[in-house]
Amino acid sequence: MKYFNSIFILTCLFFISAQAENDSRILIQNATVITATEQGTLLKTDVLIEQGIITKVGQNIETTNAFIIDASNKIITPGLIAPHSTLGLIELDSESETRDDSTDHYSAGFSIVDAFNPSSVLIPYNRSGGITSAIVAPSSGAGIYSGMASVFKTDGLLKIEPVAKDVAMIIEFGGSKDSRAANMLMLKDSFDLARRFTTSKSSILRGGYFDFGDYTVRDLVAIQRLLKGEIPLIIRANRASDLLKMINFAKEHRINIIFLGAKEAWRIADTLATESIPVIIDPMDNIPSSFDSIGARLDNSAILHRAGVKILITSQNTHNSYLSRQGAGNAVAHGLSKDEAIKALTINIAETFGLQDEIGSIEVGKHADIVVWDNDPLEVSSFAEEVLIDGNSISLMTRSKRLRDRYLNKLGLN
Repeated sequence: MKYFNSIFILTCLFFISAQAENDSRILIQNATVITATEQGTLLKTDVLIEQGIITKVGQNIETTNAFIIDASNKIITPGLIAPHSTLGLIELDSESETRDDSTDHYSAGFSIVDAFNPSSVLIPYNRSGGITSAIVAPSSGAGIYSGMASVFKTDGLLKIEPVAKDVAMIIEFGGSKDSRAANMLMLKDSFDLARRFTTSKSSILRGGYFDFGDYTVRDLVAIQRLLKGEIPLIIRANRASDLLKMINFAKEHRINIIFLGAKEAWRIADTLATESIPVIIDPMDNIPSSFDSIGARLDNSAILHRAGVKILITSQNTHNSYLSRQGAGNAVAHGLSKDEAIKALTINIAETFGLQDEIGSIEVGKHADIVVWDNDPLEVSSFAEEVLIDGNSISLMTRSKRLRDRYLNKLGLN
């Protein structure tokens, strides 16, 4: 009897092991693969995924014990990345209890990493639109700095740690209640204070006096990371003259910068290219909504790309981050190539934030963050049929779809 039980247990373990191997190996077949690499688009191509990693990309891949996804007449892309969002921080704009995007206590050192809510209903909503990762940033801090951005995946898993913590700092520069000149002076003062804090650390530890002004130790340590070149400064600005001022400031202090918004960036495209400054833009946001953006135009992306500027495409309404692909489609309609539009949604973002070894393209060694589309992903009428994050198929069900199904059932239409 004991012998029989042992055989039974071993047989069960064998089948469980075989099933686990099958679940960890996925073969996508016969797809049109937009790689977001120099290879461009590959026709009738297979992608093999093992243990969440892309291990082969090519035609007629043979393997055993793999779950097959037939992607004939389908298009696959890398998972889209939101380059600037508040996903997981805000549920309802008008309800303070659901907002974790701002603070009155910290400025440069305000990290939102402990506030991110992977169970936010907005995450599956955007994931169903192809967003598999997001750069999540605070909206405002105590002062001229908004705080620090971190990277999260949209798989909805209850994980404590982000993909990458505090990868960039955010600041807004432009028309506000205070003068631009005053904001620039405060920015320079904060940098000077961070430098003096560095040289005074030993004295402070011995009990010496140090005037922190409006900043905390956490804030000054964060600014030091900028000065060391460890992280970039994301500058939300639109007016061309403001962009030029911030470029000069960055060169003076030898920091890396990224522009966000940049509606008038086309006016200084050559300068941006020469200084290798990436630009995060929403190609649909072409309305001159303020005196800072009178020069807004629909072909901003195309002009910047032709000059050699790295483009990152976003949606200014981060509740609908997935609309970045609609913006990318608009950019294509006004002169940007399709391949570059996909790169602006994927690999360009990954490279800008140091994530290129893991995500952003379909190539061997990358995490299998992949979206299967029923048609051209840059068309509004196209939809994601399958979303893989780290090789795991993630549900495309959203609260909106549940409500739809509920009322269709009540009407007897489902």
